[in-house]
Amino acid sequence: MSQERQLLQLRQEQLHRHINLALDLLQGSLHKNPSQRGYHLTTKVDQKTVTKYVRQELVPQVRAMTRNHLKVRQLLQRLSDTNWRLLQLPPAD
Repeated sequence: MSQERQLLQLRQEQLHRHINLALDLLQGSLHKNPSQRGYHLTTKVDQKTVTKYVRQELVPQVRAMTRNHLKVRQLLQRLSDTNWRLLQLPPAD
């Protein structure tokens, strides 16, 4: 097996692990609206903005979960790039 294939497979496995660790996620953006009390999580659903109220004690957890969503998106892009590179290699002997 070529060294490049081994390195790409190792990277693929690492990305799988990192994605699994970050699956505690929420899609959306957390905002504090000055005209209203509390925080709100906003996201698009069927091209419409949906807003959900977030209790103050949940704000740190929601922030961490929305960061995880962004992280998973980046990791998925890297995994896709790695998978594509693996597909471009000549078949293993």
